[in-house]
Amino acid sequence: MKVSRRMVELSLAALWLWSGLQPPLTVWSESIAMLARLGLPQAALAPLFLLSCALDVAYAVWIVWRPSALGWRLQALTVLFYSAAVAVALPENWLHPFAPLVKNLPILAMLLWLGANREEKS
Repeated sequence: MKVSRRMVELSLAALWLWSGLQPPLTVWSESIAMLARLGLPQAALAPLFLLSCALDVAYAVWIVWRPSALGWRLQALTVLFYSAAVAVALPENWLHPFAPLVKNLPILAMLLWLGANREEKS
């Protein structure tokens, strides 16, 4: 089976869409508790959580609608930021059996590859 660039793009869109919709719909309190460990003010937790979910959904839409080098770079920066925040505030994720931080390495590689080998839509 030949994997096309568009298949890679759409798989990332599905990932962003899921990561933006699933947490607020199914694990709201757990997500807020994780954010609280970042040391942010309580009043900022829900808005920040919803903003990060909205950003994830926006990335999914951007990929489907008009993928671009800027989009891939912003997504890579977001993955780096999310990973750094989790690594510092929730270090147990380094040893988590599902490897949530380590999984970001191939995602980051895909984003960087897509950004470096872009085919802009006109």
